[in-house]
Amino acid sequence: MSSSAECTKQIYTYQSLVQRYSGHTAPDLQLTVYEYGKDSIELELTNLQYASKRYQKIKHICMIIIIYIIYVIMVSKDFTPLKGHILCDLTFLLWLLYRILNLLSLIQTEKVIMCLDLALQCHTVRFLRRTSNLFIPASNIYDIVINEVIEDLDVHYILIIRTKGSLFQKKPIITLFNTLHPSFECLQMTYRCLNRIFSKTNGIT
Repeated sequence: MSSSAECTKQIYTYQSLVQRYSGHTAPDLQLTVYEYGKDSIELELTNLQYASKRYQKIKHICMIIIIYIIYVIMVSKDFTPLKGHILCDLTFLLWLLYRILNLLSLIQTEKVIMCLDLALQCHTVRFLRRTSNLFIPASNIYDIVINEVIEDLDVHYILIIRTKGSLFQKKPIITLFNTLHPSFECLQMTYRCLNRIFSKTNGIT
């Protein structure tokens, strides 16, 4: 934990559900909490395995390309077992496209910033520093809750914002930190931090 005159920083490490179910004990997520006085807070969830996963995905793409080049060379020499290569070309192309999309969707960090009586902003950084943002006015937030869902015959927890007003018609529910699949403990910490600010917005003590 570190602090300054205006900002307090706390760092926590957690396991994602994928990491936990795989049997590994090392944490793969880091939650950094920045408190700017009593009226605003920033929570940043970092994928600690981003670099290794990026390397693995790029390696898989390179292997597919190399295998395809070898295949093309063999076909050009009229290698008998590989006749009828149109289907093989299509298979390689679809598999390569899937791997590229999978790489582009790799998340490095997810960030949530909440300011008293103003708004909540979600900021996501993906591969190649591609970013996406979502701005939710405080007047459109009904509440923030941890919801229990059943998926693949297993119980999971998700942190959601239930909206109101004009936003409710477009997005009645908005999930936070869902892509990296954080554990319940991580969601619980996030929930407590956000609700400290949200309760003040609604005049709850």
